[in-house]
Amino acid sequence: MLDTKKEYLIIKILQVNLPLWFKQAKRDLPFRQTKDPYSIWISEIMAQQTQIDTLIPYYYRFIKQFPNVFSLTLASEDEVIKAWEGLGYYSRARNLHQAARLIVSDYNGLMPDTFTELIKLPGIGPYTGGAIASIAFNEKVCAVDGNVLRVISRYCNSYDDIGDAKTKKRITQWLETILPQAVGDFNEGLMELGAMICTPQNPKCLLCPIRDGCQSFIAGTTALIPVKKKKQKQVTKKMEVGIVKQNGALFFIRRPDAGLLSGMWSFPITEAAAKNSQAIKKKLEESFSQLGEPVLIGTSRHVFSHVIWEMSVYGFNLDLSVCETNAGYLTANQPPDQSTFKSLAQVDELALPVAFSKLLKLLDNF
Repeated sequence: MLDTKKEYLIIKILQVNLPLWFKQAKRDLPFRQTKDPYSIWISEIMAQQTQIDTLIPYYYRFIKQFPNVFSLTLASEDEVIKAWEGLGYYSRARNLHQAARLIVSDYNGLMPDTFTELIKLPGIGPYTGGAIASIAFNEKVCAVDGNVLRVISRYCNSYDDIGDAKTKKRITQWLETILPQAVGDFNEGLMELGAMICTPQNPKCLLCPIRDGCQSFIAGTTALIPVKKKKQKQVTKKMEVGIVKQNGALFFIRRPDAGLLSGMWSFPITEAAAKNSQAIKKKLEESFSQLGEPVLIGTSRHVFSHVIWEMSVYGFNLDLSVCETNAGYLTANQPPDQSTFKSLAQVDELALPVAFSKLLKLLDNF
């Protein structure tokens, strides 16, 4: 990756200056005050797709509710998802729960202490496994995320596309040959440098502890690196949502076990068909034998990483002839654990994604 004549000095700058800088300049984050692998695991999973400042209050609440792997195992999946509510990408929470159960059943409740064993657990890939193994157990293994790819691409003045798996593999292999003894500080230093100094736009090169070895800084190419091809455009989908109300209670369904927001609760939703086709009414008629005419009560837009929902929200006042039972409200063709009615006061009991919880403000319209 580098001119062999310069490589020794450049590597030494990286190995020595980076860990020293990290010890002095690192942010005072709660999960940096411990070497407990469970706490580090939770923080690393939360940090995926989430800004550090955003995740900190969630981290405190999650650790308070589930202070160890045993408490996490004993919780229901709904309880775990509810504790995760607001962080998004809920498959992370489900994987945490599944992995916790495996740690208890297969490892006697002790977090695996090697990279090879860690990446066997659900939700732990090469980056997360490397972070836990190096920080908690000081195993000489890399932890390469987007920040690290950017830092090393600039440091080596590489124009390789960091979105290409081959580039990540090359960078990982190079780092594996130069890892110092203080591997945890080295890996965290790379991440911290990318987050605080070697940022995507306007990097603070004059404050950088490895500036003297940075080939991009020397060449004046930091604005051009890293190279990353544009992501595929988000798809916009027209959706229809049905809010069914009976005696002040609202109808919710559990989403399928696979796909977007899998396993979570939502209002009934379907992709819109032809104009004015009332696709949501047809969907709801699969569950309710008697259904009044829908009333358009508002619209909403929700942006996911790969799709945008433009939602038309319809209200339905359920006919009182629908049967009630002591357990709640009886609907046709819905397994009891896949649908429920909840009053507004009870909605907080559900793991309801933001895409749907923000629709509650439209209830005043019908």
